[in-house]
Amino acid sequence: GPVKVKDVRPGSSVSDELAERLETDFNHYLTDTAKEYYPDTSHMLLWGTCFKGAGFKKIYRCPMRRRPVSESVDAKDLIVSNAATDLKNCGRVTHVIRMRRSVLRRMQILGAYRDVELAEPTIIQQNVVEKKEEEISGVRVSSQRPEDSDYELYEIYCELDLDEFAPTQFKGKGLQLPYRVTVEKESQQVLDIRRNWEEDDEQCLPKQYFVQFPLVRGLGFYGLGFIHLLGNITRTLTATWRETIDAGMFASFPGFLYDKRLGRQLTNELRIPPGGGVAVDLGPQQKINDAIMPVPYKEPSPAFTSFIQHVEEVGRRLATTGSISVGEGKQDAPVGT
Repeated sequence: GPVKVKDVRPGSSVSDELAERLETDFNHYLTDTAKEYYPDTSHMLLWGTCFKGAGFKKIYRCPMRRRPVSESVDAKDLIVSNAATDLKNCGRVTHVIRMRRSVLRRMQILGAYRDVELAEPTIIQQNVVEKKEEEISGVRVSSQRPEDSDYELYEIYCELDLDEFAPTQFKGKGLQLPYRVTVEKESQQVLDIRRNWEEDDEQCLPKQYFVQFPLVRGLGFYGLGFIHLLGNITRTLTATWRETIDAGMFASFPGFLYDKRLGRQLTNELRIPPGGGVAVDLGPQQKINDAIMPVPYKEPSPAFTSFIQHVEEVGRRLATTGSISVGEGKQDAPVGT
């Protein structure tokens, strides 16, 4: 499992045994009970962290599953000020949640949300970026049927001055304390307002639900991924590979120019099979070399090939990847390769 527990305090063997038990139980929970943890984390690390530059995890207790849950959150669904340095020092964090009707109704029946009438959800109009993402990934997220539309909820972690519900030490002080507010976007109904601090915390500091996994720290809050670092290099390599393939194809199967007097030929597609021949109608006293001339295509030059290899090497350096021979008998190969 992914968990490794170690007791760094100077103690007896009893604490080591407790650490081993906690490690075993925690790994059992993540691999056998919370079966969504492994595929969800792998997807977040690949798509969120590596490609987009910022993966996010939300750790909370799910009222429906009645257990702690660690789920990934897409960066576009987590609204944070780009001037913030980290999540702990951010005054407002908004999580955009798209929830099915049945799930929202279950949450209302369980008492997690207020049981109020909500307006019918409308079909979410996609922008150009979202349409392009669906086109590239091949996954269609939107639905054109109104009855299949999801509710869009805003789960806002903010600070409010609710003196009536403030603890004794802060009553009448005018201090804004951390709360979690859930609002349904279409009807603008408040579904939930809960305190966002531990009950026994005298300072009433906000609890942290989100964890950020950046690849490379950027100028703003969100990190940089391989799409940002290697985007231009990828487009350059794609264009050069296509040109190389086209040049090789034209060099192997060259086109040709022919004399107009060959127009009485019923076709200008002369496909000669290996070891065979095709008859060509020529004028009197005319050489076949004077009637048909192949276009002088060239294969890719060594300089062009060297340029492609240089671009690939620059991409490897930016991505911090390398090629290592790992055949049998390789003595200097890294352990575990």
